[in-house]
Amino acid sequence: MRDRESKKQALLELIKKDPEAVVELLLDLMEQLEDLKQQLAKNSRNSSKPPSSDGYNKPQPKSRRKKGRRKSGGQPGHSGKTLEFSKNPDRIIEHKLLHCPISGESFTDKDIFNIIKRQVFDLPEPKLLVDEHWIYQYRNSSGRIVTAEVPEGVSAPVQYGKRFQSWLVYLNDYQLVPLNRIRQICVDLYGYCVSEDTILKARQECYEQLEGFERQVKEKLGNCAIAHADETGLKINSKNHWLHTLCNKRYTFLGIHRKRGYEALEAFGILESFCGRLVHDCWSAYFRLKNCAHSLCNPHLLRELVFAEEQLQQRWATKMKQLLQDAYDYSKASPGEVARKSKRSWHVRYGRIIAEGYRENPHFDAPPGAKKKRGRPKKTKSRNLLERMDKYRDEILAFIWDPEIPFSNNQAERDIRMVKVKQKISGGFRTLQNAEIFARIRSYISTEQKHGVRAWKALAKAFDGPCLSDDY
Repeated sequence: MRDRESKKQALLELIKKDPEAVVELLLDLMEQLEDLKQQLAKNSRNSSKPPSSDGYNKPQPKSRRKKGRRKSGGQPGHSGKTLEFSKNPDRIIEHKLLHCPISGESFTDKDIFNIIKRQVFDLPEPKLLVDEHWIYQYRNSSGRIVTAEVPEGVSAPVQYGKRFQSWLVYLNDYQLVPLNRIRQICVDLYGYCVSEDTILKARQECYEQLEGFERQVKEKLGNCAIAHADETGLKINSKNHWLHTLCNKRYTFLGIHRKRGYEALEAFGILESFCGRLVHDCWSAYFRLKNCAHSLCNPHLLRELVFAEEQLQQRWATKMKQLLQDAYDYSKASPGEVARKSKRSWHVRYGRIIAEGYRENPHFDAPPGAKKKRGRPKKTKSRNLLERMDKYRDEILAFIWDPEIPFSNNQAERDIRMVKVKQKISGGFRTLQNAEIFARIRSYISTEQKHGVRAWKALAKAFDGPCLSDDY
């Protein structure tokens, strides 16, 4: 209370001495209060914040999709899927009768006239198969000892095989199971207590085997027509780093760097000579790439427009949101030549909304006689969004007249999503080397899955040496 009274007295004295300074102070406080209100109003539906940040105050879902005529669920004529009979069962268990339970007469195989077949799919008893190699030694006529050739990879008296090592990598880097839980799984299933060092060595070997894969994927992405780029923060040894992704429908590259901007793009050596079209979230570093065309992620803009519409009461944002939704529906319904013919009409409608936005958000200068603050005058969030959409209108609308250009950057977000799951589970990485191993292995799994290869099968192939698919 005393502190409050002293502040009150000081403020009253300031009002008597310099009322203009009090007005400036109140204006600054009002601006700060408004900024705080806007920050609190942001959620995963109207900004780029992840859904996990919503907590228990999740916003009510408001889908931007138009309600279709069909009911939800399977449609008439849709063929369902069920467990199918195996043509080659592993074992056949016969159930015969020796006596008739009704009459008591004896039965033989000659009395069988039909067989009812039923199959049960189940897991075998888990166990590790132990291969013992007998490497014979010979003594020749001169008395010298000659040893038979040792199989490749068999280097210790007792060791784990490649398939078991690939399974350890699968659990840790694909299923994101922590090391201690992997050890417990091995004890429960196989009765062997695998050390953490064994798991880490398996991951290291897989990482080294994938060096050629990463080099080839970089080359493919550098020469493709359309690529998606994104980045996300990552904790490594309690320090901020960035995981970058560059991908398309066939390839995935994940890389770790301590910087988010252009320095990281140079370090990866993929985009310097890229001449295709790059889809991204309007991060300024990407616009320094002058050899390629650019496209922006429209769902990101739609979320910002939702915030401007609902929290800032911007009428132009409502119209712009509707335009992007109409353009998306139109591009799906009328791809190719029809969409290209209507390019001018879309640009005219877009330009009118931008002009209306400028009238709604004029850039006010300081009033005459007002005390000027250092630096550039602060712009409102609506004005910043408006200027960005005005500057990059071609990059925003590019998807309309070229059906190959995607509406969103969802491909990059899907490929980077599991890294955030890993971060939620483990909190980060202890070393940079560990993070780089994880990034390369996840790049490989994602790329193989895009080529129709299952994750564990891909990892088992990685330990056999050259692991690049023929259709890469």
